[in-house]
Amino acid sequence: MEQKPFISVIIPTYNETVKEKEMEEHLNSIKNYFEKIGKSYEVVIVLDGPTDNTPEVVKEKIKDKPNFWVIDRKENHGKGYSIREGFAGARGEWRIWTDMDGATPIDNLDKFIPEFEKADVVIGSRDLKASAIQKHQPKWKEWLGNAGNILIQVMTGLYGIYDTQCGFKAFKEEVVKEVFPRTKVDRWGIDFEILMIANKLGYKISEVPVVWLDMGYSLVGMKGYFITLRELFKVWWNKVRGVYQLKKKISEIKK
Repeated sequence: MEQKPFISVIIPTYNETVKEKEMEEHLNSIKNYFEKIGKSYEVVIVLDGPTDNTPEVVKEKIKDKPNFWVIDRKENHGKGYSIREGFAGARGEWRIWTDMDGATPIDNLDKFIPEFEKADVVIGSRDLKASAIQKHQPKWKEWLGNAGNILIQVMTGLYGIYDTQCGFKAFKEEVVKEVFPRTKVDRWGIDFEILMIANKLGYKISEVPVVWLDMGYSLVGMKGYFITLRELFKVWWNKVRGVYQLKKKISEIKK
């Protein structure tokens, strides 16, 4: 049986041809990074029913990368659905997701790997003092993000976690198996839903400063913020009603 990789990198992917150059640079940087540090890895690219020629472009970019593979889904279900699907199919001892545009460069893992000995979940944060924001989002997005984070902390109990939405998060295999099958939302709310469940189950979460650059290609407009707000209330209501069955092991729930 093939040896389990140390790290799986999951990349949820939609219509990416507008940033083809950044995509290529990011995928190359991942390959080069793991070759440099000498850790075993795999990269799982989850195609979330793109409507452009992203599937062809992605497959062309990875044809010389044997550790990269694709989940080619034809229907669009959202970021959360894609992350859940990618994490379920991955095999790594640790599993991390990142965005295709490389806004959070893969070498941020240099700060993550030491935390793997201390924590069960390691998340990137753009809001810590040591974080380096090389190019900021538009002011309205930063303002909404800050206001939203306060609401997220209050409604999920994630007090002291300053940035739940940074697209660079790593999870121990045990956490993936216990947390991800419980999740219910399919889009941008997956970030705080996963963290809330992990926190309630007693897993240790470490927040790490990252280098981050707004690439200017985000598909999250005002509609996306309203969808995320709606998912936040759904997560809160699920928590209140006991939908996540936090007192049971996932094996007991499946029975």
